[in-house]
Amino acid sequence: MKWEPYNYSVAFKEPYRIQDLGNLGRLPAPIAVVNIGSFILVLALMWGFFRNFIQSVAGTLPFFPALCYIGLPVTSVLLLNKIQPDGKKIHYYVFDFVVYMVVIHWRDIYFFSGKVFRQSEINEVIRFKK
Repeated sequence: MKWEPYNYSVAFKEPYRIQDLGNLGRLPAPIAVVNIGSFILVLALMWGFFRNFIQSVAGTLPFFPALCYIGLPVTSVLLLNKIQPDGKKIHYYVFDFVVYMVVIHWRDIYFFSGKVFRQSEINEVIRFKK
């Protein structure tokens, strides 16, 4: 894929990747930072909220902790990479959606003729003549 200076879709399709670990060495293949973050987030949720349940089931199923602490985070990362609403990966979509909700929707901002209007301004400015 040829790099173009103003092609921002390249940034959405190829997130920042890590391969060199400094003094620790080098990974055999680069890993996307988003995947690492998603893995750690799901692992933290499993450890924080479901640790007691996982440990209680581990008494009967010895493979259950490995399945929950490794298998579920890896599966969630793979599924997050496959789901693409509006052609974006899910993490970019959620970020853009949150920005839209905070900046535009909750503040009742409307755009008309390239200008920004608030809902209260629109109600005061528009008057119909009979």
